[in-house]
Parts: sequence; structure tokens; C-alpha cells
Amino acid sequence: MQKNIASLVGKTKAMAAFTGDKLADVISKETHRFTITGLSRSGKSMLFTSLITMLKSRSEEGYACLPLLRYLPPTRVLDMRIEPIEGYKPFPHLDNIAALEQGAWPDATEEAYGFKLIVRLKQTASIKRHVLPHTDVVFEFIDYPGEWITDIPMLSKSYAHWSDSAWAQLSSGPQQYFANTWKQFVNQFDFEQAPTQARISELVSAYRSYLVEAKSNGISLLQPGSFLLESSDFDWHEFGFTPLPSSITSDVSHPWFIAFNKHYTTFQTKWLTPLKQSIFKETDKQIILIDLFEGLNHSRQHLYQLKETLSHLADTFVYGQSGWFSKHVLKKEQIGRVAFVATKSDLIPQNQRDNLLSLLQQITEGARARFTDKPINFEHFLVSAMQVTDEGASDNAIRYKDSEGRYVEATFEPVPRTLKEMEEGSHFPVPQVTVPQDFKARILAGKGIDRLLQFLLGKGVD
Repeated sequence: MQKNIASLVGKTKAMAAFTGDKLADVISKETHRFTITGLSRSGKSMLFTSLITMLKSRSEEGYACLPLLRYLPPTRVLDMRIEPIEGYKPFPHLDNIAALEQGAWPDATEEAYGFKLIVRLKQTASIKRHVLPHTDVVFEFIDYPGEWITDIPMLSKSYAHWSDSAWAQLSSGPQQYFANTWKQFVNQFDFEQAPTQARISELVSAYRSYLVEAKSNGISLLQPGSFLLESSDFDWHEFGFTPLPSSITSDVSHPWFIAFNKHYTTFQTKWLTPLKQSIFKETDKQIILIDLFEGLNHSRQHLYQLKETLSHLADTFVYGQSGWFSKHVLKKEQIGRVAFVATKSDLIPQNQRDNLLSLLQQITEGARARFTDKPINFEHFLVSAMQVTDEGASDNAIRYKDSEGRYVEATFEPVPRTLKEMEEGSHFPVPQVTVPQDFKARILAGKGIDRLLQFLLGKGVD
């Protein structure tokens, strides 16, 4: 009898342990889905590389990085692993580390990468520890080319509407200085000729040359951005289009309008719609990466255009707070937390970062206007994914290695706090830094990522 009871107790304990593990896997899983929105050159790939490096060093090596991240206390981390997201290529973290070891910055993103960070935390409460021995905190990230972001708003425009707005864009602001060759080409082009594939290719190549030059000079609002990517799955060689003069777009019977309207529709249905459905998933948290230095290095007009671009991009996403029913039953989420992040903040002295934060807040005014009357939590952050500079001899100076490997010190004028403080025609020189040899230590010394994650994740784990 006693043996039977002992056997039964043993089986019950084993079943409880088995059930506890299964329950932990099924119930005690907390998933955070992030959309990280950033224009080209905003630093998405470097941020992902640094984030993975920091979390792995924190959990596997016990390194005291991310000191302000109370949500994932190192004493409770059992393990951390990286897994791919189905349907996406794995993020090339090791390739990026290898590039840094060779003194090169990671390649710009030209296709979509998906990965999950799964952090397993042990339970501390006595009751939970026996029933649910651990909690998995899952972070889902997708990295994609910044050029795709500027294209999504084209879904809501007809070809004629887009063409007219594109002409208005390239005829004003900083674009106008780089569009002269394209305008001359159009003025000399004979639209009385039939739109053969050869003539279409000639026109599209000329327009793409404008896009390439404008991008290299810091222009942020360029459409179609997908045409800038050689790796794009959309065949712009065969289905390319350009803006056309209003004398053509106003005549729906014109052969060139018919041809480009067809190509534009193909771009929307075969490329943009699937892209939005697969890449730009509905999530509850958003990080918007902003490279203010690109604008500061060029002109005040570039910064005004950046502000306009962010305002347009905010229309791409669904903002609000997801209730339990919509989140768990309907499987629909809205973005309820937004972090506006100025990257590369270590490129200026510490005493100038309050000015940079003030400028960031003004640049995001148009985007934040989309949150009116919606329960959105948002904050502004300054982040450096790698601390590539050191303090200088004075408060307004920094030291770094330049493009020729020399260790130099630079003294800075005050960063403008507002757009009005930046004089017309002036620009703010930005250091051209190289990858430091001690890059891993400098990644672990990066600033702001812990505060950023703490805000996005909300309150700490019980």
C-alpha cells in the first residue's frame, strides 16, 4: 500500500513538473512586437548589431551593460537565444561583427531580415515558481531598407496624383538643386514617340540617376525609394515609371500616361501591397530612428524636409491602444508606445545633447500631431549604438579617430536648439569617424539603449 502511494506521489510530482514546463512554454510567454522605422542611413543595422551584442554579453558573460534596464534583471536571466522569424532571412549579426573587425561599418540593409530575441527569466514568487518555473520574454524585430518606408504612402495615391506631387517635391526644397539634369532631360524628351520598352528604360534611367544623386546629398523624401535598391524584388527595369509633365497626366488617353499608369498600378499591387502586409505588421511598439546629423551636415532646408518626411510616414502606421479582445481574439494590434530616437548622439560633446534633444522634439512635431486625441505614450531619446568618441580637453570638444586613422580632437559650436537658430546656408560639420579597434567594448559602453528598452517594455517583471 505504501509502495503504491509512493509510486502515485512520484508520478504526480513528475506529471506536475511536466505540466509546469508545458504551461511555462504556453502560458508564461510574453511577446513584444516592434516595428523599427528608420530612413536610409538612420543606423538601423548598427542598432540591431549593438542590441544583440549587449544582451548576449549581459546574459552570457555577466557584463554590466544596460544598467538602467530594470525589466530584465541579470540575476533572473536563465538564458538568451536568437531565433529567425519564419519567412525572413536571419539578421546577419555575425557578418556585421566580422565587418567591424575588419574596420568596416555594416552594410546598409537592402532586404528584409527578421529575428527573435528570447530571454528566459526564472520566477521568483514561490507559488509561480512551482507552477510556471520560467517566463520567456520574446522580442520580435524586423529590419528592412529605409527606402521602403517612403514608398508605402504611394498606396493611397493614384498615378496622376503621385506624379503631380513628385514634380512639386523636386521643384522645391533642397531637391531642386539636384533635379536640374532630370528636368532638362524631360524638357528635351519627345513624348510624341510611342512608349516602347527602350524609351521607357531611357526615361526611367534618367529619373533614377536623379534619385541616386539626391540620396547621396542627404535628401530623405524620394519616391520610389525601391528603385534605388539593386536587390529589390520589384523589377523596375521592366515596370519602371517616372513622374510625367501635367500636360500628359491630365490626358488619360495619352499613350505615356496609359503605360506609366499601368506600371504604377503593378508597383502598387505586386510590390507595395504585399510589402505592407508582410513587413509592416501591426505591432504595439514603434521605434522611429532619426539621423539629425544628415540634415545638420547639409542645410536647414534638409532638416525641414526631414520634418515633413516624418509627418508623411506617420500616416503609414495605425496608432492607438489595443484592448484585450482585439489583441488576443481578433489578433489586431495598434501602436501604443512610440520612441523617437536620434541616433549617433556621441558625435557631439555631452554638453550639446540637450540642444540635440530639443531639435529632435521640433523635428517630430508633425508626426506627433497624428497622435492627437489618441492614448499614445511617447518619448524622445538620444542613443549611441557604439560610443565612438571620447571626451575632449574642454566641455565643447570630443576626440576620435578620423578616416585616416589619426586620433584628433574637434571643438564644436553650439548645436542649434531649433530650426530657426540654424542660419540659412549654414551647416554643422559632422565627424567622419572610423571603426575603433576596441569596438566591442565601445558597443557595451553605448548610451541610451537601456532607457529606450525600459520605456518600450513598460513596468518591470514581477
